[in-house]
Amino acid sequence: MGKKGYQHIVKRQATKLEMAATSLKTTLTNAGWLRNLSEAASEIKEKCKGDDWLVDILDMEIPIEPPKHLKPGHLKGNLKMFVSIRMEGYGKAWNDEDDCIKSLCFKVDVRENNRKDDDKYFQTGFHIDKVNENDSQSEMHPLYHVHFINESKINGNEVLAMDVPRLAHHPVDVLLGILLVYANYNPEGYKKLLEDGHFMALCRDSAKHILSPYYRSLSNVSQLDGNIKEYDKLLCPYLTV
Repeated sequence: MGKKGYQHIVKRQATKLEMAATSLKTTLTNAGWLRNLSEAASEIKEKCKGDDWLVDILDMEIPIEPPKHLKPGHLKGNLKMFVSIRMEGYGKAWNDEDDCIKSLCFKVDVRENNRKDDDKYFQTGFHIDKVNENDSQSEMHPLYHVHFINESKINGNEVLAMDVPRLAHHPVDVLLGILLVYANYNPEGYKKLLEDGHFMALCRDSAKHILSPYYRSLSNVSQLDGNIKEYDKLLCPYLTV
């Protein structure tokens, strides 16, 4: 029997992005960032010829509604948000409903719009990553984690910044990431997404293959009989060291 291939799963990733872009053109009235999904789908088709795939999207500009607890207040209506993702996935693991992510960096930047002074600006955001071999072993890194950042500068001086804890967080692909961003930064747009049955079906498919394996393993961390796999420990190391 020949080796089983997973190219159909790779092609499915491209198709999902195309379907999402098509559906959201109506739901979000031709949002400009949807072209990034179509371009990513084309990249998968053209370059991912094996059993694995890569999504690489830089700076999708997604509209942000004024945050409820925004400081300083003069930034209300004067923010831009950019979403980037680089994710490598395994076709076999997707098929087996196992951890299918080889590498992940999902990043959200919120920046002051119309910045006029490079010595005075506001910028913040967060990223959801998967630990890689280059990460410092001296810092606590759950395998998948969210990390908040503040890169503002006031009068040429950086604001107070320190090592914010990397908190355990489930992984995302581009569709789950978009849903997360809208849920937190664009409530009106989020309501529209929830009403888009085609888009939500695509997100549920991603959840089945990405969220379910994560939470299944994470649930093992609380076991008291010591029967915890090494992979499970990596998801929440401060409870299993």
